Amino acid sequence: MIHNIYNWFHQKISRPGEEGEYSKGYWPDRIRREAIGMCRGLHGRLLEVGCGEGLFMAHLAQENPALEIWGIDNNRDRLTEVDARIKRQGLGNVRALLGQASRLDLQDDYFDAVVCVNVFINMPSFEMVEQALNEMGRVCKKGGVIIFEFRNALNPLLKIKYGLARYYDETVKGLPLMAYHAKEIEKVLSDMRFEVTGRRHIGFPLGILAPVIVIEAKKS
Repeated sequence: MIHNIYNWFHQKISRPGEEGEYSKGYWPDRIRREAIGMCRGLHGRLLEVGCGEGLFMAHLAQENPALEIWGIDNNRDRLTEVDARIKRQGLGNVRALLGQASRLDLQDDYFDAVVCVNVFINMPSFEMVEQALNEMGRVCKKGGVIIFEFRNALNPLLKIKYGLARYYDETVKGLPLMAYHAKEIEKVLSDMRFEVTGRRHIGFPLGILAPVIVIEAKKS
């Protein structure tokens, strides 16, 4: 019963037209919209790491048709959905590839921007997040930016939410639902020689206890 109630509520708070998508929901959508806002004005070539079924790429492509958008994901079914979305919406500036966030089969210094949203929460360890960030930095051009978000370990409500999630949300079965500390994330960026140029806090309370933090960092 509780699963049915949650699924009904989850559908109701999803963006119209996205109710049946794997990446639907209030928080994933809000994070995508924040990242899209941070991508306004970008030009050249952009990579989304962990593109899923392509919701972020499709919205960004419509807002910025001059941007060449690449996506990479490790799930073949999701990439099939991306291909169908590209054809259905006529997105000539989008392409998607199969691959791993922690080992990108892409050349160094190739992208003007690299984005990763709604992904780190599903990585089982900080070491894997660190590997993904280093790969994002490697494929980013000098002077380019990486934009990503993470769930904030300082938010006391997240532990409760994630601890109870398996009882009401069947879609999170087997997922680690990880949160991280801003200091450890920013230490990785510093070691990579990236400068944090933007920081957005999403949700209540705002500031250092916000449940979601979005980071923009520039490659020096």
